Amino acid sequence: MNISKITNPQAKMFIETFLANRNINREFYKRVPEDNFDFRMVDTPKRKSDSPRESLIHQIDTTRDYINGVKTGVLQFDNKYEDLGFPEKLSKTELLKKLEETEQELVEVVADPEIGGKKVKVPWSNKPVSAIDSLWGLDSHEVLHTGWNLAIMDHLGIKRFSALKRTWG
Repeated sequence: MNISKITNPQAKMFIETFLANRNINREFYKRVPEDNFDFRMVDTPKRKSDSPRESLIHQIDTTRDYINGVKTGVLQFDNKYEDLGFPEKLSKTELLKKLEETEQELVEVVADPEIGGKKVKVPWSNKPVSAIDSLWGLDSHEVLHTGWNLAIMDHLGIKRFSALKRTWG
């Protein structure tokens, strides 16, 4: 991912951190066998955990929400994206491509020379926050998925890989 057009130091620090965390999750999804892509750690009549497919779709969806928040000045969750409407019809390869597309769009958004002056109304504050500060919520969300993915790795017997071990031990 080419981040050379990002001139704002805070935006560059955000994107470097975010992409490092995102790369770990992307590597996890690549390692999940296709026949386990719909595996659920919890699957009872009262509670169902997200499968790797659903988690990947959620990460795409959430990244888009944050991108739209910076573009519009209002961060809203639970937007419906038509291309993600029938997840069972999307292959792992198609979903990973969509993930990469959202990352590229995010890089373009933070490369905006005006990013440092943009404000976003966010659900957790009565006052708008800087766009870059709002995006750190996306990075925190990414780290939460890493934890979830570690649990799935243990259930599926997927070995820890070097990027994961370098960052999280």
